[in-house]
Amino acid sequence: MQKRILLPFLLLLLASTLYAQKNKPKASGKSPAPTTLSLFEALAQKRIALTITATGGHQGESITLTCRNLQGQFLRVQIPQGLLMEPADSSMQTLVVAEAKSLAVNTKTPAEISLKTFCTQAGDRSPSTGTPFAVGAMAPEKLCQLLKLLHENGKTDDPAAQSAVWCVTNGHSLASIGDAALTKLTADLLGQKMPGYRVQYESREVPGERADLGKALIVESNFKYTLAKDEKLSTLLLDAEGKLIKTLRENETAIAGEHRSGLRLQAWNLKPGKYTVRVQTANKRVIQDIEVEF
Repeated sequence: MQKRILLPFLLLLLASTLYAQKNKPKASGKSPAPTTLSLFEALAQKRIALTITATGGHQGESITLTCRNLQGQFLRVQIPQGLLMEPADSSMQTLVVAEAKSLAVNTKTPAEISLKTFCTQAGDRSPSTGTPFAVGAMAPEKLCQLLKLLHENGKTDDPAAQSAVWCVTNGHSLASIGDAALTKLTADLLGQKMPGYRVQYESREVPGERADLGKALIVESNFKYTLAKDEKLSTLLLDAEGKLIKTLRENETAIAGEHRSGLRLQAWNLKPGKYTVRVQTANKRVIQDIEVEF
């Protein structure tokens, strides 16, 4: 009697086991999600080794970073915007990473990425091709804020962006930036007034050579003034002591009303320093002064 009861029970147990095995979820075969670490964390935990070299120059994609996995676990490494890259040759410029990047580093093949940078040390040498670099600290807050603004406003690749960076890192004049929108962003960040003029400088980027603003070539400005009556006007260039250097326009007739005019001054033959561009009447009444420096 007991055998008759036990046999159906065993058959039921066997059927349940077979059903469970049949319906057991199959392994997906997919690799687990990678661990995501900041570059600083990955280095501190000795998860990666880096080789960083210059491609030549300081603006644009000027750094190649190669990352090797040391612990056999797939990683995703976050490279922050504002990271300073320090050259092995101290005569060359420290660079700053212009845009944040994410790098997938598998367990076998080193991963490589190009990084956009700016120079933070005007006057030092622009890095030569192959110059070794090492990871430095994060840039000061003001520079990080500027880089963020450049990215958000689509100005990172603007040729004037390097001049804006030098305004923060080297105290260059806002007039050196050239781009009006970028000048406004930088002026607001630094708490400075917008200059009433802009200066075009000789500029070249030669790897291995000193990189800075070159000779001032052209000063451009805009005048806005209102005349109560017709006047004869002259435009003068004065030095810092008020001495006349050059008459730019002489006794031009201007009718009563509101005036807007532009000035384009060739500056390549002038000594660097402070000047005043003055608009005055025939009887030497000053209509407008614009202070310029280059």
